[in-house]
Amino acid sequence: MSDTSDSSYPPPPPPTAPTVPANHRHEKRRSMVLRHLVSAAVALVLTPIGIVLFDIGATRYRTLQLVALDDGGNVPELLVMGIGLLLLLAAAACGRVSGLGPLLAGLVWGVVPAVWVYADAIGFYEVVLELPTVWDHSNWFGVASYLFPLVAALLLGAAVAGRWAGRKP
Repeated sequence: MSDTSDSSYPPPPPPTAPTVPANHRHEKRRSMVLRHLVSAAVALVLTPIGIVLFDIGATRYRTLQLVALDDGGNVPELLVMGIGLLLLLAAAACGRVSGLGPLLAGLVWGVVPAVWVYADAIGFYEVVLELPTVWDHSNWFGVASYLFPLVAALLLGAAVAGRWAGRKP
């Protein structure tokens, strides 16, 4: 065998740590704050609009079905329900940006009203009766006992999924 200590190749350089600029951590922190704020603002605004549109469409659809005993010709009501559903899905999709948005929206527009309905249904519906009539719609939240828990489940589930998706292995 030959002696390898006299090889013509120099030894490899020692490993060095990657250089990170001093302000890198601060920039990352600021961008996360912006993501949290945008997600929270969008989810908190879209959720009540989606709930109201879905409620209006569903109530009018159910009323027309009971009065006319016909499923045909209810396209506007189904469109309003669909728009409300898309807004709720957009609020849930904010969990991809930051889990904080759907978490706050789920608590404010899902858990709190659901607890209120179950704890004091009479008080809840007394307040609901004061809401204005829109598009011949005066029966607000006729199915509140399961509308708000479903909204809470949708948004809190999106918040948890968004939190898990944000973690790096």
